[in-house]
Amino acid sequence: MLLGIFVLSGFAGLIYQSIWSHYLGLFLGHAAYAQALVLAIFMGGMALGAALIARVGHRWRNLVRGYAVVELIIGVLGLVFHWVFVGALGLSYEVLIPALGQPWLVNSYKWILAGILILPQTVLLGMTFPLMTSGIIRRFPGRDGGILGGLYFTNSIGAAIGVLVAAFLLLPQIGLHGAIVVAGLINIMVALLAWLLSGGEERVRSEEIAGDGGQVASDGRRRLLRIALLATFMSGAASFAYEIVWIRMLSLAVGSTLHAFELMLASFIAGIAFGGYWIRHRADSTADPMRLVGWLQVWMGLAALMSLVLYANAFTWVGFFMESLSRSDGAYSLFNLGTASIAILIMMPAAFFAGTTLPLFTVALLRDGQGEASIGRVYAWNTLGAIVGVFAAIHFLIPVMGLRLTLIFAALIDMFIGVALLRWRADKRRSFIGVGSAAAVVVASASLVMVYVPFDPMQLSSGVYRHGQARLPAGDEVIYYRDGKTASVSAVASADGTFRIATNGKVDAGIQMIGGRQATADEPTMVLAAAIPLAYLDRPETVGVIGFGSGLTTHALLADPSLKRVDTIEIEEAMVEGARVFAHRVDRAYTDPRSNIIIDDAKSYFSGQQHRYDLIVSEPSNPWISGVGALFSKEFYEFVPRFMSEDGIFLQWLQLYEIDEALVGSVLNAMVPAFEDYHAYLANTSDLLIVASKKTLPKEPDFAKLFGGDMGLELQRVGIEHPEQMQFRMLADAELIEALARLHEHRVNSDYFPVLSLKAPKTRFRGQAAHQIFTLPVLDVPLLEALGISGPVPSHISPGIGSHYPRAMRTDAARLLARALKGQELGDHGTEATRVEISRSALMFESLAMKCQASWRHEEELLAVSMLRYLVENTLPFLSAEEQEGVLIAPAWQACNNPPAAYAEIMELLEAAASRDDESTELLARDWLDGAGERDAAYQVFDAVAFSQLQFALIRQGKLIEAAAVEKDFGAKVQAKGEYGLARTLLLAWFDRS
Repeated sequence: MLLGIFVLSGFAGLIYQSIWSHYLGLFLGHAAYAQALVLAIFMGGMALGAALIARVGHRWRNLVRGYAVVELIIGVLGLVFHWVFVGALGLSYEVLIPALGQPWLVNSYKWILAGILILPQTVLLGMTFPLMTSGIIRRFPGRDGGILGGLYFTNSIGAAIGVLVAAFLLLPQIGLHGAIVVAGLINIMVALLAWLLSGGEERVRSEEIAGDGGQVASDGRRRLLRIALLATFMSGAASFAYEIVWIRMLSLAVGSTLHAFELMLASFIAGIAFGGYWIRHRADSTADPMRLVGWLQVWMGLAALMSLVLYANAFTWVGFFMESLSRSDGAYSLFNLGTASIAILIMMPAAFFAGTTLPLFTVALLRDGQGEASIGRVYAWNTLGAIVGVFAAIHFLIPVMGLRLTLIFAALIDMFIGVALLRWRADKRRSFIGVGSAAAVVVASASLVMVYVPFDPMQLSSGVYRHGQARLPAGDEVIYYRDGKTASVSAVASADGTFRIATNGKVDAGIQMIGGRQATADEPTMVLAAAIPLAYLDRPETVGVIGFGSGLTTHALLADPSLKRVDTIEIEEAMVEGARVFAHRVDRAYTDPRSNIIIDDAKSYFSGQQHRYDLIVSEPSNPWISGVGALFSKEFYEFVPRFMSEDGIFLQWLQLYEIDEALVGSVLNAMVPAFEDYHAYLANTSDLLIVASKKTLPKEPDFAKLFGGDMGLELQRVGIEHPEQMQFRMLADAELIEALARLHEHRVNSDYFPVLSLKAPKTRFRGQAAHQIFTLPVLDVPLLEALGISGPVPSHISPGIGSHYPRAMRTDAARLLARALKGQELGDHGTEATRVEISRSALMFESLAMKCQASWRHEEELLAVSMLRYLVENTLPFLSAEEQEGVLIAPAWQACNNPPAAYAEIMELLEAAASRDDESTELLARDWLDGAGERDAAYQVFDAVAFSQLQFALIRQGKLIEAAAVEKDFGAKVQAKGEYGLARTLLLAWFDRS
């Protein structure tokens, strides 16, 4: 029964570790030092608790009852943790951090506060294992190994389950606060059960000497103690170095998502658990525990080396999963199962052996008569080793040696421990032969792995988890690769002249390096992220940029001579180094004296500096990446305005690919309450740029001022040569953004309910996109023009590069169609495929017009109606009234002397709409809708057109109540389908203003 209770204890303990990492990450940031600090505080507290029990535990008469009291205190602290954390965070940001001022004081304070917040619970958690172990050993003497292994297994298997339950059940359903409350309630339940089972006698071992804590006097025993503690310390360091390296390695193959991380962690802990289970009987039966642990240490190192061999195939396996699985919710579950299988295959063997060592070291000391205090000592030293392993791996080994060599180095440590223990315990010729064999195996295996198992950058940089290709294309070349503190960064050159930079295989930016060739689709996003917000500001002086990426946004910002300082905050130093491959395209980011590149977490840096910027640009990586979602949260948007000047501007980049409308809505719902006004622009096919301010934004930003000097050159490089092309990219104003948010108002991305981190990995896997948002500019109805957001670009101005911006492509096609219908030459405008399609359509209109001079047969009338709708949907949203002359206004292609009455009626309505004659459009649309259902069925397709044009005409006239009433008056007559239905849905939300 006590073993069963300990499963629940481990379950709750890993919920705490998982949830605390989220909580403290919000305060310390997600920089490498912060992640290491969180783990160090957790492990350090555990070590301190174990050491405390090692000193005083032998004095307690009933250890199981003491365990119950400790669990109760842990549970109570868990119940109140959220409120304590939120209060401490508010006090820190609003009062203490601004008062401290100096960065080193701020950082010291944050580390101290983080320790104060979780150290009491971690100390108590560290006390639970030695208390429960010693308590049961007292009750069941003579079964030390079985009890130690059994408890280690039950606690660890509970921990592995806790990790999975926290990530896949608790967080999605009840968030951080709810999850930590559940853990607290479990601790309280464990405490009650342990108290009920704590009756009966606990006999203190005869070797426990009162007053000296069970310490021994003989030199032999002291030597054994020192060797055991040093060995468990080094073994703990190596084991946790494995964990850090494996997680980083697997992130390159399966992606850096929250789900992947938790699956890896669960695999590692499960391996430890099964190792404890396997050793529980063997520990008692072995004649020499230290010799056995020596062999197991050698095997652990060999298993770690073998993981590199298996890892070389991981990219192929993930590619198989991506190609074989459909893009569905069920398939995502199978993909996670595949991720777990790969993690188990790579991590579990070495973790299994790691789970055997701590019980064996402890049994060796107990057999030597060193008392139950040795349980706490071994646990404490093993935990301290884990802390050293984490810090060394993150801050020194990985940045200096890389992932592969760090893992080999850790494996050599384990195998060195094993060989040293075997040599120490060797007392016969046969034993010395075994030592020599073990040493030979160590040297041979390490040499073979070093020579024959290289890391292939073409695989590591492939991003196989996104598209299923296990290697980069043959024409690509990896020109930079480095394993940094937080991520692995690569730069790839393609044969077409495009350079790309990627984090853990996920491409963050691409730039065309050959002059004269068309810019990549990423370049407009990065340049416009700098240019658009500058148009809203008179004379900005300071800018803060979150995320370095390629450096192009910083480079473009520094094209503005009025700026005095641009601070770019990047969490990974290797990203800044890797982006140097873009050379002249980003040189101002590196060489301009106004540019300051800071390696830190943005939130931590802002709070420490307390500087107020005229502009803050947030351009982080994709929100499905673990930790990045915090830069799209309600709390982040409440935080940012504190560091903006009175008239400051905030710009947020947000992907519309690998995400769905509901998740975009969760970001909008997080952002909207924090600002007074906001505009949105579509930089390319699917990159959203949101401009926000604490004050009302100007209706017409001064885009014209951007087209002189270096900024004008940057804009021309991405195909933007006129101010009107900037306005042409506007997607939404505050009212439409609020309407989009209201469509999903039940979801808000929050630090304490991380919707993005939990849901975005699935939308990435499924290849979903927020189509309803990024298709707004190319809807078959002129919704954006009607709402006064952006209309057709003037006829004398090019709409831009069509492959960058679909609205530009549709505009070019509409202009070609207009030329064809007016009998003008198409020339070399547009692509050849577009010209062929346009010419074919023009011939059909001409043929129908000729036949209409007499009268149409019914089938000809049906074709004419279909062609007219094609014409409306492909020209009305994209051509100005001037360009509609000869198309829908006084159509040059129309030669009907006696058209059918319904055809003439709809042509009159369409001519009024194309002329932007709102009064006439209102009257004609009402007449058409009054007769809806009475005309030939062929004309019903224009009911939706009339419905939308009536609403648009009323909105432009300021008759919003009447426009909203159109749904009530005619909604039942007109079906809401396709893009017309989307426009109606958005308008319902647009009208529904509080």
